[in-house]
Amino acid sequence: MDHSEAVRSKAAERYLLGEMTPVAREEYEDHFFGCTECAQEVQAGAVFIDSAKDVLGSEGVSAAPAAADDKAKPRWEWFLRPAFAIPAMALLLMVVVYQNVRTIPHMRSDLERSHSAQAVQLFSLLGANSRGGTTPEITAPRDKEFGFYVDIPPSPQFSSYAIEIESDSGAAELSVAVSSDEAKQTVPLVIPPSRLTPGKYVLVVRGYDPSKANAAAEVARYPFTLNFSN
Repeated sequence: MDHSEAVRSKAAERYLLGEMTPVAREEYEDHFFGCTECAQEVQAGAVFIDSAKDVLGSEGVSAAPAAADDKAKPRWEWFLRPAFAIPAMALLLMVVVYQNVRTIPHMRSDLERSHSAQAVQLFSLLGANSRGGTTPEITAPRDKEFGFYVDIPPSPQFSSYAIEIESDSGAAELSVAVSSDEAKQTVPLVIPPSRLTPGKYVLVVRGYDPSKANAAAEVARYPFTLNFSN
């Protein structure tokens, strides 16, 4: 399982709610042990579920009716039912971010920046790579957002796309899902501060074909070298 598939299938939520088959669970565990983003999502969700069990176990959920065969179950199990699980998980993840922002200075400053107007430097890799030759070098600000203009070659066979940035070793550093409608125009991919370090990367565009069980096919590949200006 790669990162784009994990994001698209909401693997973290399904993993925490016990909705995965044993094979899928093993594949996801193999993935998130090497993926910082997924590991943090699972950790945050696990903390919230534990907290929710404590809260709902002592207070109950008044909005959930009790069926005859549910009387013997702990009250917090209403939280884990499919009708309530996904909205509740989203809410809990928002609370975890809020708590972290209050206590971690750099996250608080990032949030403050996100609410203020600022210029974002965007680069295009299309022209540089189409000319061939050496890999283009990108010099971006170290402590500010930057990004790329991404033009996705249109194809009717793909129902959705993923834009991924891979390190020189092939590890996925960033993945963003893109709908077929969004792909009809140039897509701005914004990189958060400190998400990447200086080095060699490849921006890869993959398309997902619904007629082939959403198998991923590489659509475009743009190598680049990242440097920081300060």
